[in-house]
Amino acid sequence: MGFEITNVKENSVYALGTLKDSWVLTAKQFFPLFIGWFLTLGGPVLLTCLLSAAGWGIDKFMLGFPKGGPFSLVGLLVGVLTIGGFWAGWAKIALKVTRNIPTKMSDVLCSPGQMVASLIALSLSTIAIGLTGWLVIPAALLFLKWQLTPYFIVDQNCGPIEAMKKSWHATDDQIFIPLAVLDLIFFGLSTVSSAIFVGPIICHMALAVASAIVYSRWLTDEEAPFNKADLLESHHDVVK
Repeated sequence: MGFEITNVKENSVYALGTLKDSWVLTAKQFFPLFIGWFLTLGGPVLLTCLLSAAGWGIDKFMLGFPKGGPFSLVGLLVGVLTIGGFWAGWAKIALKVTRNIPTKMSDVLCSPGQMVASLIALSLSTIAIGLTGWLVIPAALLFLKWQLTPYFIVDQNCGPIEAMKKSWHATDDQIFIPLAVLDLIFFGLSTVSSAIFVGPIICHMALAVASAIVYSRWLTDEEAPFNKADLLESHHDVVK
């Protein structure tokens, strides 16, 4: 992976423009984004907690497993499968918001192939990031490099490995530093706003929109300081 550090100031200013645009779009499309977030992440997390708690109760009081057993595991797996499958749907909603296309609740349900690809890609990337989690910089690097994966899945029908490879390639060179600046700002905002329950949720919504802008504009806009249109030969074919 090569890095080009020329025009860092210009590229970082472009990233700050993306930051502003992402918050403007998040404010304008707050309710569609919030509904999408709840259906694809908030709801599944809540479901996971409820099913895991119920499973733990069954395991402890009926099966004699005080630390959990098969029913606890089933509850956890249901949540993991739901979150992974809906990852592409969340990216689709963010892309539609970015492209000024009306959203609908059914957008969270992508094609079966996309949902499976989303589950596999999220599982692989989460495992890799988790294994390096005790090393902050490598974990953050992997997050950044695979940040665009669900957008390639939902917008180009890429398989999980192909999408991860395209995301890795797309975030090379000039894009790396301004995208890192963007991610660091969102991390800081999420940390500061964590005192308010909805703070990190809103930051998560805005980051999804910002990532969609990176995918839709940074890689294709001829006026952008970094253009990788060759990676998006068929973009707009799916999300429209």
